[in-house]
Amino acid sequence: MSASGMQRVIAPLFTFSAKSFIIWIKNKKQQGGRTMDLYCLGDSLTFGYGVKPQQRWIALASGEGRTLHNHGVCGDTTGGMLVRLHTGLLPILRREGGWVLLCGGDNDIFYSGCASAARSNMGAMVHQLLGLGVRPILASPIPVCAEDAPKSWGGVVDFRAAAAEVARYRDWCRDFAAAFGLPFVDFYADFVAEDGAVRRELYLDGMHPTAEGHALMAARLRAVLEELA
Repeated sequence: MSASGMQRVIAPLFTFSAKSFIIWIKNKKQQGGRTMDLYCLGDSLTFGYGVKPQQRWIALASGEGRTLHNHGVCGDTTGGMLVRLHTGLLPILRREGGWVLLCGGDNDIFYSGCASAARSNMGAMVHQLLGLGVRPILASPIPVCAEDAPKSWGGVVDFRAAAAEVARYRDWCRDFAAAFGLPFVDFYADFVAEDGAVRRELYLDGMHPTAEGHALMAARLRAVLEELA
């Protein structure tokens, strides 16, 4: 390969590595100062639909050197999350550093009946963050309690089929995180009893958790964050 050809190959790699290194240094400084900015990108599960702001898992998991930022939008899909990652979060991460938690996919399944779009978009977000030098945290959805889901949605959503697909998607999220060495927060696990039944008492409407459910989610997230400290 000629010298000019080698330069064309090395230059993009150097630019990519330099940007990633800057973000990495900013995050290490946060760790050294015992502070952590965690941007939580998701849908209504992240937003905290149906409970008071102070009862939401993001609020409950904040503190002790951690500030969690709520970037949840009710009804959003992983496609919407991907757009908001580019328009809202990437500029912040480039400027200030930080961590990102990704939690979404339920609405993709409700709207389309399958998780293929959610898997693709989650994969894209993860690799775009890794390319920036940010190691994302991947979180699972919670189970769907089909028996208590809104009857008014019955004409457009098959909640029993969606519940099975969400369970498979949770498994995929876990396996995907393991494959790429990402921290994984298994919110799903706390909403299932030992016999495998969904814990209906933790739901407002078959999809969104009660304040007690949010407390369980916060505790599980804190345990993962403490391992990263």
